[in-house]
Amino acid sequence: MLSLLDRQTLAVVVACVSLVTWVVMLTIWFINREIQGLRWWMGASLTSVLGFLTLPLAQLFGGSFSTALVLNHAASLISLSLMLQGSLAFCGCAWARSGAKLLPGLWVLAVVLAWGNRDHAIRRYLMHDAAAVALLLGTAFTLSWRSRPQARAAQRLAAAFAGLMALALASRWGLAWQAQDDLAIQNHPIQGVLHLVIVIFTMGWTYSVSLACYQLAQAQVLNLAREDALTGLPNRRYFDEMLDREVWRAERSGIPFALVMADINGFKQVNDQLGHAAGDALLIEVGRRLQAFARGGDFVARLGGDEFIVLLHDVASVGLAEQAVTRLRAALDGPMPWAGRAVPIELSLGSARWPEDGQQPGQLVQQADQRMYAEKAQLKAQRGLRPAA
Repeated sequence: MLSLLDRQTLAVVVACVSLVTWVVMLTIWFINREIQGLRWWMGASLTSVLGFLTLPLAQLFGGSFSTALVLNHAASLISLSLMLQGSLAFCGCAWARSGAKLLPGLWVLAVVLAWGNRDHAIRRYLMHDAAAVALLLGTAFTLSWRSRPQARAAQRLAAAFAGLMALALASRWGLAWQAQDDLAIQNHPIQGVLHLVIVIFTMGWTYSVSLACYQLAQAQVLNLAREDALTGLPNRRYFDEMLDREVWRAERSGIPFALVMADINGFKQVNDQLGHAAGDALLIEVGRRLQAFARGGDFVARLGGDEFIVLLHDVASVGLAEQAVTRLRAALDGPMPWAGRAVPIELSLGSARWPEDGQQPGQLVQQADQRMYAEKAQLKAQRGLRPAA
């Protein structure tokens, strides 16, 4: 069966598959331009297309086969380096920017290696395949180790295809190491098999990264639906989901929890006297202080307007809930610098604990809300203010 494989035809097939990959990447990029790494993957696909077309075009138009071979091998290494750079960017690796600066040097090295070994097949494969395996394993490691939670399965599938390609090239490297002469490795049946593996790899890679991009885009849309645009905190919808889960968990584990409602005192006056920009800055600062206060398992959200809420896990007693409210008050209250002046920040708080204050989500929120407004009314009465909100 291996003797029936036509390497020239397979080269054209690989080029066509790579072209489809490039079109898919381009389409995804047009739809989700904010996804990092896609432009590098598009470049990898396009370079692969050009590299695999050099051999059949050289034969078709009577060009130099050795020159076409140089371009083919150099293009494959350039394509794999772009693939690795795209994976680093997609996974948000800190060294992605540094890697981009190294790419021109790697490309020059790829051309030099291909040109210097153009008449030495064994030496060419030993150097080319070693570099290609290193780049593929780097890609597989990046996608597996730094996988995004939203697209972990798809990234690991892409890593598996990269590993498959690395294994195929490592097999050819081993045969080149043992080959007696250039003709033996050039005419070995593994060359045709390798082209088939490249086709499988390219198709599998395209499917995997396309799925990863889709999952990431869906997660971003979901986050936007759950996120407050101003503060970056979870919104009311997301909080309701979390509270339902917490009640479900508490019913099964018997571990109490508490929630604290927070409302900014004098927020309307800040907007009226200093403008909405100051009001927005105040809301952002309160959100930042809430995030700084929250422990690893706690959950904070903005309910809307100037109301926030904190979900405190594992609050074993009423006394601990009261202590948490005291700490929260100390973390939130205090002036905020704004336009050369100090804008005071003060919040009224009200807490509720499961199961004493209610066993259903709505009961807990209502109880915390009532206590928060009771504190606000008491504070107004102490200061001789009208009880209006």
